[in-house]
Amino acid sequence: MSTCRPQWRERRAWTRKDALTVLVLVALIIGCIGALGWIAKKEGTPDGEVRRYLTYLAQGDAEGALSMVDPGVPNDQRLFLTNEVMASASSRLIIESVEAEDNGGKRVDSSTVTATMRLDGDRFTHVFTVERAKGNGAVSAWTLRDGLFVTLPVSGSRVPQFSVGGVVADLDPSASKKRDFLFFPGVYTVEPEGVGAYVTAPSQQVVIEDGSHDSPYETTALTLQGALSAELKTQALQAMQDAVQACATQGTNMADSCPSALHSSSLSVLEVSKLPSALVSATEDGSYTGEDGAIRYQDTGGWFPDRSPHDLTVRPTATVATTEGGIPVVTLDGKPVFSVTLSVPWF
Repeated sequence: MSTCRPQWRERRAWTRKDALTVLVLVALIIGCIGALGWIAKKEGTPDGEVRRYLTYLAQGDAEGALSMVDPGVPNDQRLFLTNEVMASASSRLIIESVEAEDNGGKRVDSSTVTATMRLDGDRFTHVFTVERAKGNGAVSAWTLRDGLFVTLPVSGSRVPQFSVGGVVADLDPSASKKRDFLFFPGVYTVEPEGVGAYVTAPSQQVVIEDGSHDSPYETTALTLQGALSAELKTQALQAMQDAVQACATQGTNMADSCPSALHSSSLSVLEVSKLPSALVSATEDGSYTGEDGAIRYQDTGGWFPDRSPHDLTVRPTATVATTEGGIPVVTLDGKPVFSVTLSVPWF
């Protein structure tokens, strides 16, 4: 009877070549994992890109936001897309949630991301479109197609300019024509500029969310209203008094604004009898009427010379000169320019 015994193979010794092979395989695996991680980092995610963009806006970093999406508009429309303007905002975005659509794990070239935000206590949502853009080699990256650039139409009545955060922009001289300016979301104070000393115009607050105007809090358009000041009335009365004085003075009594009865070179008496001391009416467009004044005169020339002095009642009216935009024109010493006429009432 024979006995079968297993035959053991002699185990081959571990060589340096084997160790090197394993090290190479491990390095390849690590490299592949790192490459995949690097590609994923480069590509990012749709919601990650949106969150990064909104974080810039929440922090007031206009430059960072513009590095991701540019509005592609002329410089005069993008004046307020700056860090300085965003720093002046009394309220900026607060991010609540950012959620990408569910693509079922499929590779897609476009995705929508819904962001829920709050601004000064008002909650609103905005849907972003994020696209896969080809980069260098095989790597692609998610990029925002459109940013939160909100158009605000602005016009001014007697307000030629306005500023936000120290940045000044010109308005159309016509109060009926608006100019479009872009803003990032925020609550901003708009200051009238260039109104001069004789126009008063209050500042206004605007709320910029996402431009959809779904919220009643969001400002859709802005008109800055300026009004002629009370000081201009004082200056108008002074101009009327100066005009009466000029017409009651030899050498200036021949002016077209003076009554024709005073257009004589043979006046032996010419003096002010009464100056207007108050305005009786004023209009919003800068026309004023003063109370009646009187000029005493005596004309000793001509066919029917005056035997004694008599008073001529004059009614002063003044109209302020304005620019195309409705701002009072002033002299070098800052006084408003008026056109004053003295008429003779028939009663």
